[in-house]
Amino acid sequence: MTDTDTQEAAETATDTQAPKEWTDRRLLPEKVRPPAGYKINHSGVYGERLVKDTPIPVRIAWAPLVVRSVYVDPAGDQAVELAWLDRDRLVTRIVPRSVARRGRILVATLGDAGLPVIEADAKLAERYLAAFESLNQKEIPRVHLARQLGWQDDGTFVLAQDTPHRVEVKYDEQKPALAAHGTAGTFNGWQAAIKRMADYPAAQMALYASLAAPLLQIVGVNSFTVDISGRSTRGKTTAAMAGMSVWADPSEKADGMYSWRTTMLAAEKRLNLVNGLPVVFDETKLVRDPEMVHALLYSIPKNHGQARGGGWPSGLPWRTVMISTGEQSVLTFTTDQGAGARVLTVKEAPFGTDGADSSAAAIEVRDGCSENYGAAGARYIEKLTELLAEGGKRRLVSRHKELTEAHRYDSDMSARRAPMVACLALAAELGHAWGVVPFPPSRMDVWERLFAVSDQTDNRGEMALDVVREYVAGHGAELWSPHTSEKAPFSGWIGRELQIDGTPTVALLPQRLREILQRANYDLDAVLPSWLEADVLVKNTKTRPAHLVPKKLDGRLARMLVFAPGQIVSTETDPDDGE
Repeated sequence: MTDTDTQEAAETATDTQAPKEWTDRRLLPEKVRPPAGYKINHSGVYGERLVKDTPIPVRIAWAPLVVRSVYVDPAGDQAVELAWLDRDRLVTRIVPRSVARRGRILVATLGDAGLPVIEADAKLAERYLAAFESLNQKEIPRVHLARQLGWQDDGTFVLAQDTPHRVEVKYDEQKPALAAHGTAGTFNGWQAAIKRMADYPAAQMALYASLAAPLLQIVGVNSFTVDISGRSTRGKTTAAMAGMSVWADPSEKADGMYSWRTTMLAAEKRLNLVNGLPVVFDETKLVRDPEMVHALLYSIPKNHGQARGGGWPSGLPWRTVMISTGEQSVLTFTTDQGAGARVLTVKEAPFGTDGADSSAAAIEVRDGCSENYGAAGARYIEKLTELLAEGGKRRLVSRHKELTEAHRYDSDMSARRAPMVACLALAAELGHAWGVVPFPPSRMDVWERLFAVSDQTDNRGEMALDVVREYVAGHGAELWSPHTSEKAPFSGWIGRELQIDGTPTVALLPQRLREILQRANYDLDAVLPSWLEADVLVKNTKTRPAHLVPKKLDGRLARMLVFAPGQIVSTETDPDDGE
């Protein structure tokens, strides 16, 4: 041992001349004590090193440092809460257990937070923390760690950070949205602002969509989208802000509202923050990739994101009602009719078209919800959890079924959407009955006006067929016929005429059909499944795929889409032909 080592040991020993038992209960509660061979005092944590058979104190940390809590998330993964003093100020940080067990990584992770350990002592600190936790494992509390806001496995509902559980999100991108969830202002102030929506049922739907999100898991309905679209300056964003204000700060200064200027993975991470809360995607005009919107609309009802390899986030879970706003409906980004069954579209102006009155109402709602938010969600969840504790789940499920039947209306598409409309209607009833929403739900005829749709309006496969019918009717000269001797048009044949069982129809080349549909903003691959399901196309079981049938075209065989008789070429007669 050198003279320098002896001097350092002597200095270290001097540092330990403090009471043997350090009693600051912020770090060492009753029954929690340092492990054998270690001491904690006001100046730090010390271990022992033998020098010529003499134990010499060795400084491990330059301030008191302990393991305060262990957090366990729903998947069983653990995190450790470390606590230390910085000039008598208590500092706490939560790190994954894998970080706490690797001293140098721990120092790198928490160095900027003021962790009182230097890299040279990292290994000693790693051992000390392991010994401290092992000795005090019965005394150190094990706490539920939430990874999402909303419903937890233990039946609790997390409204915001530490309300009631600690939330440690998996991705840094989620932290701003997490921070936006909380309360400000007063419940009475919020109700006063929301009351201005009493005369505007279209705007109310954003509020009910927000309240419906916690009900999805209870009544067994998958996540879905509420689309509020139409001309600008009609209060679409304000309506969405009102809905979001139930749970979070909806103002521009916070990140409670999300933007359509995003990517698929970023959107999935935002949705992954919640399990029973709404998410607002604002302004469809900011969409950069229409294919992303199409994919997202289909992913949302699956309650999880896309599967990915290579270490990318895969299958991120969520449960939510997504509220979308914009002049352009989200359904315009997809030509697949199946998307319509996954989206509730509100096309009426949320705050009407009453000029100054509508504008005044929207402004009052916007300003009031920006100043007062979060308290309504807390009251709503309090009532909901009380009802569930009393065995009320069966009553909620039963009422949802009744409302589903009431909102089926007269078309197949409306019937498919009925469970989603029923969630909004159930939320409207509960919100008013529990004194959260200061006005009653709208009459049934108002709901029907907003959500009843004809199959023709929403059947994108049928709408795409109309495009094909119109094109074929106006471009008959581009169809080859076995009975014609004319040369092919400059652009080539689009298909051919033929008869099936004596009834005329057409067969079209796939690429030409794809071009025809693309000019009308339809995608052949998107509408093809609905055509096959509706038997629009003739199938040949001897070919693969069955819907591409070999037919002769101007002296050669070509694989074409053969339309069933009556689908493209009408077999009806014109009553004005004079027959």
